[in-house]
Amino acid sequence: MSSLEKRIQHLEDLEAIRRLKHYYYCLCVDASVAGDLDKREETLSRFSDDIIADFTGFPVAEGKAAVAAFYAQGVPGMLSWCQHRVMNEVIDIDGDSAKAVWYIDCPATFREGNPLSIAAGGTGFIGGRYEEEYVRENGLWKWTKITALLDVMQPFDSNWQGAERVNKNR
Repeated sequence: MSSLEKRIQHLEDLEAIRRLKHYYYCLCVDASVAGDLDKREETLSRFSDDIIADFTGFPVAEGKAAVAAFYAQGVPGMLSWCQHRVMNEVIDIDGDSAKAVWYIDCPATFREGNPLSIAAGGTGFIGGRYEEEYVRENGLWKWTKITALLDVMQPFDSNWQGAERVNKNR
């Protein structure tokens, strides 16, 4: 492969990972919280079999079945509406594997029994960073690890007062 072909492949890989995050994660997760099961299945199709999900305040989910359950029951059980906004990504690609860091701002409407004890129908804000790992399988980029370092999970009436940077979940 020539130098130009390698550079073009790198740019295409960057865009494929951005699309993975923007479409399969943000759009599809937000739609699945609203009850669109087809979008949920689209997202799950982009998880590797050995995926790990580690979100601040939640148990680690290991393996596709456990992570699928978290996205199918855990997230929609906590939120009735959300709008993920990811930005400022730094993506490093090494052949068929990659790592990225994304910042997240996510306004949300919470369900009764959410871990923040926000009243049902109450609104809040989730913010922090995603640290992710990917693998290319059969030409498609998939997640192997999603770590959500959530600095802020608060109702809107207190915004991000007292927020502190979360550097590690464990």
